[in-house]
Amino acid sequence: MLTSLSTWIIVCLAYLLSVEGMSVSRRLQLREEVRKMFVHGYEGYMTHAYPADELRPLTCAPLHRDPDPFNSGVNDIHANASITLLDVLSTLPLIHPEAFPHAVQLVATQVSFDQDVKVQVFEMTIRAMGALLSTYQLLDRLPDDETLQAKQLGLTEGKVDVKKYRGRVLELALDLGKRLLPAFSTPTGIPYSRVNLKRGVEKGESTDTCTAGAGSLVLEFAVLSRLTHDERFETVANRAYLAIWNRRSPHNLVGNTIGVGHGHWLAPGQSGTGAGIDSFYEYGIKAAILLGDDSYLDIFHDSYAAVQTHVRTDDGFIYRSVQLRILQPANPSTIDSLSAFFPGMQVLAGDIESAIKSHLVFWNLWRNYDALPESWDWENRQIQWAGWPGRPEFVESTYYLYQATRDPFYLRVGERVLSDMVRRTKTACGFATLKNVETDELEDRMESFVLSETLKYLYLLFDDQNSTPLSNRVFSTEGHPLFLPYNLTKPSSAIRRELHRGENLVCPVYEPPVLGGGLVVGIERRPDYEYARHLVFGSGVDGRAAEDQHRTQWWEGGFCPIPSVPKFSVDIYLFPLDSSDQSPPPLEDTSPSSDKVSRDEHTGDFTIHKVDGLRLTVRWRLDNKGYDVSSIGPHRVRAGQQVIVRDPSMSGYLPIPSTPSTYSHSPAEVLMRFSTASTSGERQVILHAIGATAIFGRDFSRSGPGGWTLHGGHTKLLRPEKSNLDACRPLKTIPTPAILLIQRGKCTFLTKLHHAVKAGAAGVIVVGYPPSSNADTQQVLGVGIGIDDELGLIRPSAENEPQHILDTVKDAGMIYIDHLVGDALSTVLDLGIVQVDVELMGDANGQNGHAKSGEIVKGQASGSAFGRRSEERQGRLALGPWEIWNLKILEP
Repeated sequence: MLTSLSTWIIVCLAYLLSVEGMSVSRRLQLREEVRKMFVHGYEGYMTHAYPADELRPLTCAPLHRDPDPFNSGVNDIHANASITLLDVLSTLPLIHPEAFPHAVQLVATQVSFDQDVKVQVFEMTIRAMGALLSTYQLLDRLPDDETLQAKQLGLTEGKVDVKKYRGRVLELALDLGKRLLPAFSTPTGIPYSRVNLKRGVEKGESTDTCTAGAGSLVLEFAVLSRLTHDERFETVANRAYLAIWNRRSPHNLVGNTIGVGHGHWLAPGQSGTGAGIDSFYEYGIKAAILLGDDSYLDIFHDSYAAVQTHVRTDDGFIYRSVQLRILQPANPSTIDSLSAFFPGMQVLAGDIESAIKSHLVFWNLWRNYDALPESWDWENRQIQWAGWPGRPEFVESTYYLYQATRDPFYLRVGERVLSDMVRRTKTACGFATLKNVETDELEDRMESFVLSETLKYLYLLFDDQNSTPLSNRVFSTEGHPLFLPYNLTKPSSAIRRELHRGENLVCPVYEPPVLGGGLVVGIERRPDYEYARHLVFGSGVDGRAAEDQHRTQWWEGGFCPIPSVPKFSVDIYLFPLDSSDQSPPPLEDTSPSSDKVSRDEHTGDFTIHKVDGLRLTVRWRLDNKGYDVSSIGPHRVRAGQQVIVRDPSMSGYLPIPSTPSTYSHSPAEVLMRFSTASTSGERQVILHAIGATAIFGRDFSRSGPGGWTLHGGHTKLLRPEKSNLDACRPLKTIPTPAILLIQRGKCTFLTKLHHAVKAGAAGVIVVGYPPSSNADTQQVLGVGIGIDDELGLIRPSAENEPQHILDTVKDAGMIYIDHLVGDALSTVLDLGIVQVDVELMGDANGQNGHAKSGEIVKGQASGSAFGRRSEERQGRLALGPWEIWNLKILEP
């Protein structure tokens, strides 16, 4: 029976940890399906709607401007300029090249922006100007020979000459740019939201604009300036971007709505990553890539750190709106479909782990509704706005994450999106807007981004032949590829080159999680995958049930560890440790002189000569290994530059003395491998499980006595006597060192571990409560603790416990596991001998940032930092278990 049970568990585990791929033939099949969808939508527009701006896909008719001037949802993007045709120009050569020559001819000969219509500056920039510039750059790179043009475009015709239209295409972009310029004539440089293409800003025009609309014009306007050598466009776009940023809050957050005349943030005064703000962040990093301008990169890093610190929830999954000044979450607290772009932007920034987490929330929303509702109250799990107009942001992030990870999970996400789009939105001549994702009600509208972005990113996801090369090429927020040739880039100034001396920008490479034995863990098998499902579906509901019945036997009722992420950005203050000095620490020196802080002009490294009054900002490294100092007061510290403390007042404080009474443990979670002996004497692994370590007792990241350590070999697992399964009374002596499997409840965690140590155990594994709402069961298992309130993993603690008892268990380990794992272990223990060994979760999930050598001891850095012992008489500070890698304290 033991053999059959072991085999069943091993088979389940192997299936659970497998990475299911997608065959090349299936990917090509899906790519072809996307191509057919695109052709269907494009030809439907050209047949039934052109030259109107949009198609009505339900009635197969054109959609024109609304006579109601207040219907900005339609009129903002209807310029009587065949916007859908313009918007798809850069996509046609990729997916439907046969239609490209005629489309370019129509644009060059029929489109005119000399229209007496009021449109939105942002939408006309990203849809029309971006498409024209991208098309011009494509035409400009084509050979002059007509046969070679056709071959390069992938046309079946022998000859074609589309390059002759490049001058006219650039002329149209320039003409549009000039018609948009009047919007920037404001006291602040922040443009009006809308402008009349013929008459400029109309009298009485609203002075309110959103951050995204005013601050996301840099890419298109800069490329237009570089190509035409007319600096006005880049100048006004840059001024608008900086005008927004210079009005940021003290926490480096920007608001949603601002006045173009006075430059004040307007009600409701919220910040976040969704509608109204979204592409401001996107254009910060993309402008840095495209233009090679580090000032944009600096702004992006500062704004991103603010979002990660104040907008992201503690679990690292949700980016909600917060009040700009007081940082309180909005009520109701929602996320929207536009913010689904954020994971893709995080990939560009190199923060893959954060991108994976945030993307999983939107994935589960899609699983729940077969689309992405425009707005969703994540706290109450309720839809606020049920529409989905075919937005591309979720597909875009899926594409970026697949490019970064190559995990086939993202291909399956794209397959699901493709299937749902066909099933729910495809009509006789196009793709309709989902007016309500819950009722399948449709709206008679197909916005241009369905073709230009959503289907483009789906096509690219399934097409390995068109991955983005390593260059300054970026996709605009409307999906138009833009780049700058070397001769159009601007060299950095001598001052900026000096500031960047010693800089070493590295984008971390994604390393898939690997368990012991080399088992690769795919995205769907990560411990936090089910947590993201729980955020959307709630407890007791399996989001996979309808899709994949055979997997629910493992996951239904399975444990769901509650993740947490380190604080992204923290300010610390340095000052000498002197316990006899009771005076308050010195005030911050906001402008430290060179005798306090100096910089090596050759290496770029900083030296701190006097620590009093210095504020250091540290930020989380995107390789997930800890922190780096990002600034010393007003001085920015760039990647690769070191910070060295050589303050004579630090003499005698190294190595920093430890504080034995402080127990601050790393890692929070470990991976346990349970095994049995086969008939041949070899060990068979029967189960892997995640456990949460206690914040007292043994720190599993440190070596030491006790017989139960990381990679410390197999330790026997036993249960105490049946009359004392919770170890709340003294235990019988254990003949050999072992780990005890005990039940939670009736006494403190410290009491349990203390009794186990007195009996000779090396540690304990505590089995959590089972799910139950029965009041009698609750009373038996734990007075005053609701069982249903603490499902999942928790970290056992021992606050306010006697120090002399804590000292007796300092070398003994305690790990908390879910009750289902405990039940499985109890069953196996009934059948034979079980042994356990422990690994860092970092070994399994790619976060190997925990210190593995030396001793982490308490030091002096804003009350919560730690130092490292060293024979070289130098200190290395850390926040909790995480080192500050570019900061060293040297004894003079």
